[in-house]
Amino acid sequence: MTIEEFVKNHEYADSLRPCQDWNGYKVYEIWAKADEGACVGYPLHALEKDGKIREATLEETIQIMKITCREDE
Repeated sequence: MTIEEFVKNHEYADSLRPCQDWNGYKVYEIWAKADEGACVGYPLHALEKDGKIREATLEETIQIMKITCREDE
């Protein structure tokens, strides 16, 4: 399955944006175009490694945000 197929089949997302790699994973932020502009809660991330794709856990999302959403940048 490709990341595009994963997003297409995901019930909460239809768009994606590549992010910085994390912990050996390729990371993608995923969202629904219908919800653009409405930011409530944590973002959704898809993780890809060794040809397998899955949604990040909350704990993983927090760690990803620490490297991609730095206040000092």
